[in-house]
Amino acid sequence: MTGEFVRAWRAGQGVRLAVSRTVVEGLLRVFDDLECSLTGQRRRFGRRPRPLPDRRLFPDAYFDRDASDAFRARHGEDMRRRVLDAVRRTAVLFVHAHDAGHDPAVVAVPEVAVPDVFCALAHAQSLFVSRPRWNVLVDWPTVTLRKGGRELTWLVTCQTALAEAALAAPGSDEALEEPTELEFPTL
Repeated sequence: MTGEFVRAWRAGQGVRLAVSRTVVEGLLRVFDDLECSLTGQRRRFGRRPRPLPDRRLFPDAYFDRDASDAFRARHGEDMRRRVLDAVRRTAVLFVHAHDAGHDPAVVAVPEVAVPDVFCALAHAQSLFVSRPRWNVLVDWPTVTLRKGGRELTWLVTCQTALAEAALAAPGSDEALEEPTELEFPTL
C-alpha cells in the first residue's frame, strides 16, 4: 500500500495503529517539536520552537476567565509536566514502530497507554492552530494547503482512529477492511 494512511483496530489488551512510513516519520517530528515547545529546548537540528502558553494548551476550567487563569497558575506546571510525560512515552511507542522498519509501521498501544497517546495527539494540534484547538474553525477540505496542514490532518485522523478502536467492544480483534486514506491535493 502506498501513500499516507492510518488504520486502527482493537488487538487483545490494547490497540494497534498502522500508519504509513511518511505519517510515522512526520508524527515523530511533531512529537519532537511539541517536546521542545513544552521544555523550551532547541530542536535537534534547528531553531528553538515558539513556546506554547497554558492558555493554548488547556481549556478554561471555569466560566470566569480570571478564575480559569488562577487555576492555570496553580496547576499549569503540573498539567504541562503530565502532557510532556505523555508525549515522551508516545514518542517511544512510535520510535519502536518506526525502527522495526516495516511498511506500514504498526504502533502497539497497550490499553494503559491509550490515554497517553490520545493526550499527545490532542495537544500536538496546538502547534498548528492559531487559536486554542477547542475553539478553532478548520476548513478541512483545504487544510492541507496551509503550513502544518498535513501534520494537523495526521494528528486528527490518528486521534479519531485511536478513539474508535479503543472504544470498540473488548474482544473484537477485527481490523478495518480498508485503512483510512489521507488524500492530499497536489500543488
